[in-house]
Amino acid sequence: MAKVPAIDLSECTDCDGCIEICPAVFHRNEAMGYIEVFDLEEYPEEAVQEAIKMCPADCIGWEYI
Repeated sequence: MAKVPAIDLSECTDCDGCIEICPAVFHRNEAMGYIEVFDLEEYPEEAVQEAIKMCPADCIGWEYI
């Protein structure tokens, strides 16, 4: 089972902290105005965990697929 980072957009405060911590995974969709997760084969677990830990809205987590 693979795990991918997921953002609960209803809780996200658009602080851009996740982008600052882990720009290889998170980015802002300028057209839509919200944070997205890049579709990657593998995610840098340590960097994503740091983004999860530092998120002030506690809206980032792992989704198992």
